[in-house]
Amino acid sequence: MSGQLSGFAWVVGETLLAFLWKGLCIQAAAACLMWVFRATDARARYAVLCAALFLCVAVPAMDAAASLNAWRTSDVLADGPPGEVAMPGLMPDLMPDLISAPDPDVPWQAWLATAWLIGVVLMTLRLLLGLAWLRRTVHASQPWTDTAWIARVAVMSRRLRLPRGVALRLTYGLSSPVTAGWWRPVVLVPASLVTGMPANLLEALLAHELAHVQRLDYLVNLLQRVIEALLFFHPSVWWLSRRIREEREHIADDLAAAIVGEPRTLALALDGLSRLAQPEPAGLGLAQRARDGELLHRIRRLMRPAPAPSRSVLAVPVLAVGLALAIASLGAWTGLGATDAPLGRKLDTVAGAAPALSDIEALVNASGAAHVLVADSTSGAQLIGRAEHKTVPIASLTKLMTAMVVLDTAPDLARRIRIVAQDAAATRGSVSQLPVGASMTLGTLLRLALMSSDNRAAHALARSYPGGALAFERALRSKMAALGLDHTTLKEPTGLSAANRSTAADVGRIVNAAARYPEIAHDSTQLTETVNLKGGPVHYRNTNPLVGRQGWDIQLSKTGMSALAGRCLVMRVRVQGRELTLVLLNARQQPA
Repeated sequence: MSGQLSGFAWVVGETLLAFLWKGLCIQAAAACLMWVFRATDARARYAVLCAALFLCVAVPAMDAAASLNAWRTSDVLADGPPGEVAMPGLMPDLMPDLISAPDPDVPWQAWLATAWLIGVVLMTLRLLLGLAWLRRTVHASQPWTDTAWIARVAVMSRRLRLPRGVALRLTYGLSSPVTAGWWRPVVLVPASLVTGMPANLLEALLAHELAHVQRLDYLVNLLQRVIEALLFFHPSVWWLSRRIREEREHIADDLAAAIVGEPRTLALALDGLSRLAQPEPAGLGLAQRARDGELLHRIRRLMRPAPAPSRSVLAVPVLAVGLALAIASLGAWTGLGATDAPLGRKLDTVAGAAPALSDIEALVNASGAAHVLVADSTSGAQLIGRAEHKTVPIASLTKLMTAMVVLDTAPDLARRIRIVAQDAAATRGSVSQLPVGASMTLGTLLRLALMSSDNRAAHALARSYPGGALAFERALRSKMAALGLDHTTLKEPTGLSAANRSTAADVGRIVNAAARYPEIAHDSTQLTETVNLKGGPVHYRNTNPLVGRQGWDIQLSKTGMSALAGRCLVMRVRVQGRELTLVLLNARQQPA
């Protein structure tokens, strides 16, 4: 899976999963408000429902924006987007296994995003077919040229203060008047009603349709259909949308009754429609029909209208919108919390104070890492452990091993290495600011690979290894054996491959070994680095936000991220006079 597609799948999967429970919370809040406002004007309930449906779009949109921002600004900028990228040109003897074998590790986010996309496409197709049917129906209709009825509709339009005229057209095959369009609205009147319904009842039905025109209900209903297509999987969206349509009909009934002067007249007209059992085409769901909603309930409501709400009760819509905004703020907070500590505890230490063991524990808890190891670097005593012996992908933590293998050759750090097309092809799908043709020292490449996790830099280090890629591979295997990494498998030097796997316990051994290299300790804790290229200076920043933070004595650092590995962080940090090795694998959010 390419990096961009993997990133899209990760953002969509996380957003949809979070909206499953957030949508239920929005529905529950709306249901409570509907019960509180059950005796108020229908416009108050309509405002509550519309605000809730808006939140069903706004909350996942904010969550998606937060997830996308976290994906872009985290180590994924250096590691490349989450996902496995093939590494052609490096270690060719290992590549056939990776290419020929089926990929059993496609992340669940990818399957979820694919299913969602298929559903959206099908729902959109259904919406477009309905629009096409409605368009054909309007074109097949005939202008209604009866001057008396045109005059009646004009009088009602003036009473509703409609900004533009409404076209009247006769149609066949329908049993109820229908409103279509909002910029140039059209009311389709069944010819059977013109000849078979008393004039006062038909006038009441037309008043109902004009009320829909005045409130732009056709446009709002179309937006509802779009929301239903995007969030088709959530029952709360369908519940809210159905209730909105019911309250919309109640509002139009009230306006129509006020125009004709007698609610009973509209009730009799609706009763007449209820006796017409002719099935309606599915495409009419896009239009506004006089017979929409629960006709029996609407008739009873018109026959026994509720008392007019007091002035204080009419302020309910304002209260509803305020509560909706509060829920929106809560949704934004929970979405943005994906990039911050969810425990509400800021990990910034007091100025000048070193982190305490409680800060390390809070960091572990805030990350939600599935695999954890915190150990005393001197004695080896384990302080915190969580599934530390399970083998999982480690993403760019691989670069620590790459750096050690390269430094074991005692290389000339001033030797210049050029980025070639092979480096770009091998790390395709990931982001790198090093263009093909750029030339820099081995020491600079090492620093970029460690502090900012640049994949092209890591690949160039392995490619330029004395003896080439095969020699690097042999040295890598020898280093793994020397360190006793019995549960570690490394297929390439960058960490882009999901085949690079290890345990938190083995990664702890890697960290302890890497800490003995002064170059790794120095380069991995550099806050920034500027590289002068032909296009101008390029600025890099450490991918670990804790590096450089006041009070944190970090002696070695490395981050990693992919769709399968999650967010990973390793550090050697001094805490209250003790040196601790910290390993966090498969974290839900940025551990730092």
